[in-house]
Amino acid sequence: DYIERNRRSRSSSCSSDESSRPSRRSHEDYNRKKSSNRSSSKDRASSKPAKNFQRAKNFSFEKYKYELNRVFCRDTDLVQDVDDLWMFVKKYESMRTRSLDKQSEQPSSNHSGQGSFVRSLMINLTLTTKVEELESRLPPHDEDYDDTPLTTADLLEFRSILLFYLDLKQKEKFSKLKKLRESQGNLPVSNHRDEILEAVKRENVIIIAGDTGCGKSTQVPQYLMKAGYNRIACTQPRRIACISLSKRVAFETLSEYKNEVGYQIRFEKNKNQQTRIVFITEGLLLRQAAGEGQLADYDVIVLDEVHERHLHGDFLLGVVKCLLHQRTDVKVILMSATINIQLFSEYFGSNTCVIQVPGRLHPIKLHYRPIVVEERGGSKSERLNPAPYVQIMHLIDDKYPKDERGDLLIFLSGMSEITAVVDAAKQYSEKTQGWIVLPLHSTLSIADQDKVFDYPPEGIRKCIVSTNIAETSVTIDGIRFVVDSGKVKEMSYDPVCKMQRLKEFWISRASAEQRKGRAGRTGPGVCYRLYSEEEYSAMSPYTTPEIQRVPLDSLLLQMISMGLPDARKFPFIEPPPADTIETAILALKHHGALTGDERLTTVGRMLSRLPVDLPL
Repeated sequence: DYIERNRRSRSSSCSSDESSRPSRRSHEDYNRKKSSNRSSSKDRASSKPAKNFQRAKNFSFEKYKYELNRVFCRDTDLVQDVDDLWMFVKKYESMRTRSLDKQSEQPSSNHSGQGSFVRSLMINLTLTTKVEELESRLPPHDEDYDDTPLTTADLLEFRSILLFYLDLKQKEKFSKLKKLRESQGNLPVSNHRDEILEAVKRENVIIIAGDTGCGKSTQVPQYLMKAGYNRIACTQPRRIACISLSKRVAFETLSEYKNEVGYQIRFEKNKNQQTRIVFITEGLLLRQAAGEGQLADYDVIVLDEVHERHLHGDFLLGVVKCLLHQRTDVKVILMSATINIQLFSEYFGSNTCVIQVPGRLHPIKLHYRPIVVEERGGSKSERLNPAPYVQIMHLIDDKYPKDERGDLLIFLSGMSEITAVVDAAKQYSEKTQGWIVLPLHSTLSIADQDKVFDYPPEGIRKCIVSTNIAETSVTIDGIRFVVDSGKVKEMSYDPVCKMQRLKEFWISRASAEQRKGRAGRTGPGVCYRLYSEEEYSAMSPYTTPEIQRVPLDSLLLQMISMGLPDARKFPFIEPPPADTIETAILALKHHGALTGDERLTTVGRMLSRLPVDLPL
């Protein structure tokens, strides 16, 4: 029995093992199913990168321009030119498409990527904004109208592109800065840096007679700031000079985002409490003097282009001279290329220090091309005939090859003359396709005025048609040719309407030399004078002061409103005729601005705050 029970248990266990072991057919089915699962997972894995590859090839950030601008371009200090950024993005995407096409043509390799070049590791800056904050800036997504929404990976990729762009701009700035430092060291005024600073420590009034191109307008304020002077005012006769000089000095001192260098003009300012150098118009500094009395906000006052002898400029000279008797700590620097050294040094006294700085003008060829009577234009509207100016453009095209750099600057007297020449020059440029014609005058917006500083494309020349606004202070790089009409419009008194009006006059010889010097700032140049050599010799040596051409009603009203006791005793550098002052005082009494004993009335106080002629 025992043996029989053991035999039965062994047989039953054997039968159970055989039943649990899979058959040959089931083995084949299992292997087939396993291999099919492996192949399907492999297909899914291979289809995923293929799908990503196709999306990367067809995807474009241009479709999401609005959203990405809201995310990354809210800070104007980060991206100053948004259009330039998107041009870079377009080039980047085209380069990425070509790279993906090459990858699809080449067989895939399983190398680990060791030793490959990673461009992102060469970037010297980063953006600290977190991804969550970037995503929060995205506008709401509308599934009915919008395409596929931007993903986190898309935002990170665009942030990398933005870093590439900022890194490129930074390297461009460093390259420009290197060249700038070299050019600063080569400026003639740099050889007189120590002499200027020593004179500022020793004297209260310094006259810098620096020839055109010596670098006085941009470098002297920097010398003062580096020497420890923290409140510097630099006056300019024109608004465009204040803005362009402040931008230039801020770039050279690496303080574009620190507000150490700013400007202030009427209705606009770019300065704060940290500003150490401020470029300001003469009229605005006068109004500050009327409010504060002693200009306590400034340690150094730099009066640039004092040779122009504007009405506000001459008045400011007298105010500064009075200020020197009240404040012994203030420093005054007068600068000009064509200054009458004897006149100004005698005006401020024997303690005035004079520093003469030679210029760095390149050779300039001078051509006299007087306009014949037939070309002067005799229409009823007296519109200027632009033919002589277009002929010079044609002459430049014939004589100089297009690949030879050199822009043209034309000096005219007023806006109507500029309009006539610009219209004709644009018609000529449409035929030749070799010129970019730009007007330049004071009524243009700041954005339109800044266009003259842009560089033209290769093989294209700029033609800038300007008033005397480009005669001083403003330096436009690339000017090689200058056309001087010899005319300027200045304020003069019209006895018929009893108001001031612009009237055309011949320029002075000093102004003619200033205009000629524009052609030799960056290289050898050519100057065409559209008048004869005899007419040049007949010009006055210096510009007639505006104070001797116009009525002094508004000026005397401003003087009395500042608290000056007697306008007749004001220390003008060149006093106007006595009868002109008496006539102005009688006119102020007639308009109710002054009482009988020459005191300011309420109406006069109100009129002194309005920047218009008194009859208006």
